[in-house]
Amino acid sequence: MKTSITAVEKAGWSTPLVIRGNLEQGIARAAQWGYDGIELHLTDSDAVDKKAVISALRANNISLTSIGTGPSYSQQGIFLTSPVPETRREAIRRMMGHIRFGADTGAVVIIGLMKGQKRDCTDAGLYMEYFYDGMETCIREAKRLGVRLVFEVIDRFESDWLNTVDEGLELLKALGSDSLLLHLDTFHMNIEEPDCAESIQKAGDKVGHIHVADSDRWYPGHAHYDFESTFKALRDIGYMGAVALESFQYPDMETAARRSLEFIQPFCRK
Repeated sequence: MKTSITAVEKAGWSTPLVIRGNLEQGIARAAQWGYDGIELHLTDSDAVDKKAVISALRANNISLTSIGTGPSYSQQGIFLTSPVPETRREAIRRMMGHIRFGADTGAVVIIGLMKGQKRDCTDAGLYMEYFYDGMETCIREAKRLGVRLVFEVIDRFESDWLNTVDEGLELLKALGSDSLLLHLDTFHMNIEEPDCAESIQKAGDKVGHIHVADSDRWYPGHAHYDFESTFKALRDIGYMGAVALESFQYPDMETAARRSLEFIQPFCRK
C-alpha cells in the first residue's frame, strides 16, 4: 500500500486536511517527510497550474494519488444536486476538469461532499434525479478517459445520505460501473460500522481508496482506533492502493504528518 497525505491551498483551522498553502510547496513537504504520494483537495482543477503541479510531482519523485473535490461544496456551495440549474452545470464542469486532471496524473477522483445534501435540495425526488444524472455523467467521462472514481461513505453527522458501507455497496450496484468504487475512511467507519474490519472484508474488491485518522480525528496512533485489524482486512482483500492521511493538523501540520507516517508506514509495508 502507498502512503499519502491530504493537502489544500486554503481551509479553516479545524478542517481535517493536513498540508496547507501553495500546492507545489506542499508536494515538496510531503516528499521531504517521506510520503509516497499526496492527495490534493481542489475547488477547480481547471484553475490550477497543472504543469507546475506535475513538474513538482516529478521533481520530488512523488505521485498524485487522489483528487479531493469537496472544497467546491464546503467553500463555495457548488454541488451536483443543487436545485439551481446553473450551479449543477458548474458542478459538472468542475467534475469534468477533475477527471481530466486524474487522467493526466493517474489519480483517483473522489466524490464525497460534492454530491450535496438532501436538505440542500428543495425536493427529495429531484435530489435523487439530480444525483443519478450527475453521477452517470461523471462515470461516462471517467470511463472514456480511463479514470477511477471513488465514492466516499461519510458518517451521519456530516452527510444525510449514504453513510454506511452497505449503503455504498447498494449504490455501486445501482450504478453498475467498473469505473466507480468505494472510498472508505476510518473516522467515518468508526462511527457507522459495528465492525470496521468486517465491513472492509464485505466491500472486498470494491474498495478503491482509503482515508485514515484516529477516532478523535487526530493522526493515527493518537487515540484508540483499531488500525491493526483494519490493515489486516485491507491486506486480506488484496488492497494495494493509497492510504491517505485526512486528519486535523493538530498539534501542528508537521507533527501530525510525521507521527502519522511513523504509525501507518509499517502497516503499509507488510
